[in-house]
Amino acid sequence: MRMNILKKEFPMIIERIRKPIEDNMYITKGSTPVIYFGDYDSAKACTISLNPSDKEFLDMNGEILTGNAERLCSRRKLGKNDEDLLTEEDAKKVLGYCKDYFERNPLKNFFDPFEHLINLFGNYSYYENTCVHLDLVQWATTPKWGDISSEIRDKHLEKDLPVLEHLIDDKKFEVIFLNGSTVVSTIRDKLKGVNVNKKRAVYKNTGGRETNMTVYTGKYNNIKIIGWSLFLQNPPVGGDKDNIDILYDTIKDKI
Repeated sequence: MRMNILKKEFPMIIERIRKPIEDNMYITKGSTPVIYFGDYDSAKACTISLNPSDKEFLDMNGEILTGNAERLCSRRKLGKNDEDLLTEEDAKKVLGYCKDYFERNPLKNFFDPFEHLINLFGNYSYYENTCVHLDLVQWATTPKWGDISSEIRDKHLEKDLPVLEHLIDDKKFEVIFLNGSTVVSTIRDKLKGVNVNKKRAVYKNTGGRETNMTVYTGKYNNIKIIGWSLFLQNPPVGGDKDNIDILYDTIKDKI
């Protein structure tokens, strides 16, 4: 397996991965931080969403994925308990799994809708290593993000947003895609150097359902930002390719 070595941020990222799972933070048991999904070094663009799904580590019965079902490197894979501090070699292995994510067993019902949309925006692709996925928070949580108290979510953001900021600043992407209003507002309010404008739009899906939405454009330093208030994987878009085509047209009409 190839190992990804970040340049000036490498020690900071390694220390982030090594941390044990904290109590009372709803972090998925047996998981490790997901610094990124895909080939960060080769990517020209990034997508940003909330935090990794616990399905990246757990099967339908809540058991850690093993063998061919693995997506990422669990603590079980490393032979470590949740309260253990990982070694530097452990952290490098975790990072290698993050880099090779789309070569293994990606969570397609989340990433394939994104893949379709970013293809439309300029032939960006996770599978061709021209786009990487990042999250506001690198820990998967159980239950999902929206079911955790705002107090705990704020604690996660305080700890993890600096990692996201480092990744963006180090890479200087061509474009950043922001998935959903929560992601947009967090990036706008928490990261310095973000300038975002918004335009109202009406999205009408293939079922005829009309939904008010907002299209966001702007820059983070000199990186282009494109965002949308609807969550790509949920209704009314629902990850459907025809609906994503409509979403693309709606966004393009406003930028």
